[in-house]
Amino acid sequence: MKNIQRLFCDERIIFYAIVLNTTIVFLSGFWPQVTFFEISDAFFTLVFVFEAIAKIKTFGWKKYWRSGWNKFDFIVLLIALPSLASPFMEQTMVKSPILALRALRLFKTFRLLRFIPNIDKLLSGIKLAIKASPLVLIGFMVFMIVFSIISSTMFGDITPEYFGNPAVSLYSIFRLFTIEGWYEFPEAIAENGGQYMGVFARCFFSILMFVGGMIGMSFVNSIFVDSMAEDNNKEVLEKLNQMERKLDTISKNQHNYENGAHESK
Repeated sequence: MKNIQRLFCDERIIFYAIVLNTTIVFLSGFWPQVTFFEISDAFFTLVFVFEAIAKIKTFGWKKYWRSGWNKFDFIVLLIALPSLASPFMEQTMVKSPILALRALRLFKTFRLLRFIPNIDKLLSGIKLAIKASPLVLIGFMVFMIVFSIISSTMFGDITPEYFGNPAVSLYSIFRLFTIEGWYEFPEAIAENGGQYMGVFARCFFSILMFVGGMIGMSFVNSIFVDSMAEDNNKEVLEKLNQMERKLDTISKNQHNYENGAHESK
């Protein structure tokens, strides 16, 4: 029994199980009616259930739940569990939500993230970046909201599909800032609003795309990336400080040794 328990606690075996399960889920998209894929996916879900049980028995609930990755694995497992019932249910009203929940079993593939080298440092860098740049993100969102309202007011009647209300306009402004099909907006306004409105729209959206899309997004990205790298910079600075302290210690010891040798003469 303990050998089986150790087997399910072996991270290498779990890694291979996740890879196989991900491959099966991927292939099942090509042949959704093949029963083998459904049974195989249910089998791997049970494997992950036994993994969780084995780890809880080995480490105890408190120590198991203390790990962030174990929390993530456990939540993903709870989401995937309802899919086990779908092969045994008939085509009834109850099966529809169960089949909808089956799609959530794909979250099991995210467990591969934990095996990426230095993933913890990457995640801590993302957390640090989010903490360091909320005001910049809020300011950029306010900028987008203001211009979405302005665009909705000016162009809502001409192109309601893009600027019919502030919510639709906000999505269009977001597309504009990502430089995704931005030219569609002034072209549609020119087609529906006349020549002069088209010239104004081209100038307006060109300036807005340059300010918000090229400069604004680059500014936000630079702050976010700089904040992510800050943790690594601190680590490098700490190592440099340690080296300086060691060199100072060596220098002092050498100086004391030379003074002692001189006095002995």
